[in-house]
Amino acid sequence: MSDISPEEFAQMVAGASDKEIEERVRELGTRATLDRIFAGFEERFRPDRTEGVDARVVWKIATDEGEMPYTLTIRDGTCRATFEEADDAKATLRVKLVHFVKLVAGQADGMRLLLTRKLKVAGDLGFVQRMQTFFDQPKA
Repeated sequence: MSDISPEEFAQMVAGASDKEIEERVRELGTRATLDRIFAGFEERFRPDRTEGVDARVVWKIATDEGEMPYTLTIRDGTCRATFEEADDAKATLRVKLVHFVKLVAGQADGMRLLLTRKLKVAGDLGFVQRMQTFFDQPKA
């Protein structure tokens, strides 16, 4: 999984059904897949778009193995992703694995997921919307 680029991952997701995505992630290993996705956040981070930002955002990904929390810490022009839950998060996002995978691969719209309650946000929604600009989106 660590050898897959964000673009290759986006291609893998493009056009795949929810079931196919779930099966592929299970084959690759759920934790390994999520670890790679969050490493991709660090790689695609745009520090020039985050001046003055000092925040933690928690993602809680619902999987067959239970909820997996990841924290993105954005501070001093850096982005660090860790497999943990932060108590002082500016926002917490909850989403099922398949919707998360589609979102980060550019195959789902965050606002549509939010409006259909497939993505739930607690905390600063405005910051979450702004956060989308902090990362380059992979192209399928």
